[in-house]
Amino acid sequence: MSNITVNIPDTTFVSSALATSNLSFYPTMYAGTDASYLNCITLMNIILPTLPVTHVDSATLNLAVITKTGVAPSPIIVNQVTSAFDASTVTYNTMPSFTPTASGINITDSDLYAIVQIDVTPLINGWLDGSIVNDGIALTNSDGTTVVVFTTDNIGYAPYFPTLNLTYTVPPVYDSAICFSYEQLANLITQLMTLYPATVMTIYTTGFNVAGINGIPVELYASPDATYGTLAVLTDEGSNGIVPLNQITAIALPDGTVYDPTITYLPVPNFYAGCDKNLITSWHDYFPLSTPATVYAGALISETGIVYKNEYGLLIMADDVTGLNPVFMPVINITCVTTAATLSAEKGVKTSISPLLISGGETEIRPNKK
Repeated sequence: MSNITVNIPDTTFVSSALATSNLSFYPTMYAGTDASYLNCITLMNIILPTLPVTHVDSATLNLAVITKTGVAPSPIIVNQVTSAFDASTVTYNTMPSFTPTASGINITDSDLYAIVQIDVTPLINGWLDGSIVNDGIALTNSDGTTVVVFTTDNIGYAPYFPTLNLTYTVPPVYDSAICFSYEQLANLITQLMTLYPATVMTIYTTGFNVAGINGIPVELYASPDATYGTLAVLTDEGSNGIVPLNQITAIALPDGTVYDPTITYLPVPNFYAGCDKNLITSWHDYFPLSTPATVYAGALISETGIVYKNEYGLLIMADDVTGLNPVFMPVINITCVTTAATLSAEKGVKTSISPLLISGGETEIRPNKK
């Protein structure tokens, strides 16, 4: 998690008693109803730094309170400014339009000479994702009787300067797209064990002699030094079969199984540039859903159906759009795919059925399916 503090030097307030005066040189800014300045509104332009995210976990506006009138708490409302303004020239008569947000705080006597924090996370996230134009913030006091006075940078005491604190989480950057594919596969197997308990599955491998290992997945073993399991353990009548993730070409469930829509996949990661990123992202981007295809994997394995889902690192094939007989295929061990006319036409090649001839013996994952 990262944290950054943004200084807010571009501040002022406007006063109905001085309707044509710019007050940006003041060391303080008023929000509320004052005996001398009458109706007062605080204005702040906030320039956000360039962040590696478009969403922060939290954003707090930090303000030092110098004065507060009245005995009752003073309700300070954070408003979204909806038109541009220049803090060095704006006056009460020329102040920008604004609209209230759900953010705010009640200022009491106990807040005097202290820093108060106002949660402005929804507004800042709107600025970051572009759904809200960043024209700044206006602070108002809705009680019509009290005024709260905050400090500005002009006070010359840095601990009392107004600031914005941002906390955000940077998405992980995978130095290897291949490693991410293994983690995606581990994530899938973990869910299959939960969603299909006591179900005999078939795990196909890259080996020439072993077409498939049948059993009930019972564990995804991870060493004490590992971040996730990399050895899939299946059991069948007291015997265990152990398959490393890098050797898996396909996982098939019993005939008649329908894909469980509650299965989730790891979010799109940030990959460092490289050949493995090129490969994994190309597999993901090449195949539209419902593409009829035959996928060849390892040395002897093939699956014919439609592309039911296409996730980074995984191609999920099925018999039809209902997800009947899903087969989960890690793209890192795919050796060839033949497709029907629709995809070929989109890629600017022949519009006939693929002329590819796959010669030699092969093992179909579901040779008898209709």
